[in-house]
Amino acid sequence: MFYLERQKHPLRRDLLVDGKAVLLLIDVQSYFFNPNSPAYLRGVERVLLNIVRLLEVVKRANIPIIATIHSGGSDNMRRWWNNTVDEPWTTLAVDNKLVDYLVTKNTYDAFFSTNLDDLLKSLKSQVVLISGVMTHLCCETTARSAFVRGYDVVMIEDCLWDKDEWYHYASLRNLAHGFAVISNLGEIERLIQEVSSF
Repeated sequence: MFYLERQKHPLRRDLLVDGKAVLLLIDVQSYFFNPNSPAYLRGVERVLLNIVRLLEVVKRANIPIIATIHSGGSDNMRRWWNNTVDEPWTTLAVDNKLVDYLVTKNTYDAFFSTNLDDLLKSLKSQVVLISGVMTHLCCETTARSAFVRGYDVVMIEDCLWDKDEWYHYASLRNLAHGFAVISNLGEIERLIQEVSSF
C-alpha cells in the first residue's frame, strides 16, 4: 500500500540523524485504549504492541518522545461531540517511563494553544514522526499543522489506528499526496539501525 507515494517520497535516512527527529505519540491514552471507555477504539490492541515496540526502538536511538493527552475539550469539540475527555480517561496507555515530554491539548491539533512548537524548537527538531490515534482526526490535523510550520512529517502507518479502516487509509492517502512521508515500524527500525551503525 502507498507504493507510488513511497516511491515519490521515500523515507530518507538523513531525516533520522543528527538529532533532527522527534516522535509524537498522539493520544495513546485510556480514553481510546481502555475497553470500558465510551470512546474505546475496537481492535486498538493490535497496534498497541507496535507502538510499544516503536517507543523502545526510538528510545534506544535517543530520539525524544513527546506524548499528547487529549483532556477537556474546546468549545468546538464540545459542540461537535457533546462531551469532554476527563479523568480517568486522560492517563497514558503506555509506560510513562517511555515518554520524555507530555503535552496536554483540548482539540485535534497538538500545536494549537500548546507549547509543542516551542518544545520542538528547543529540541532543535526538524522532523516529526507521528504515531497514535485517531489517524484521520488528531494525527492528521497535527501532521498538517507540523507541515505548515516547516517540519518534515513522517506517518508511521502500522503505529496509527482509527475507528474505521477507510478513515485510516483515506487520511494517509491524503497526507501522502501533499504533507507527509508514509512509513512503517519495520522501515523505521531498519533505518535507525543503519544510522546507528555509522
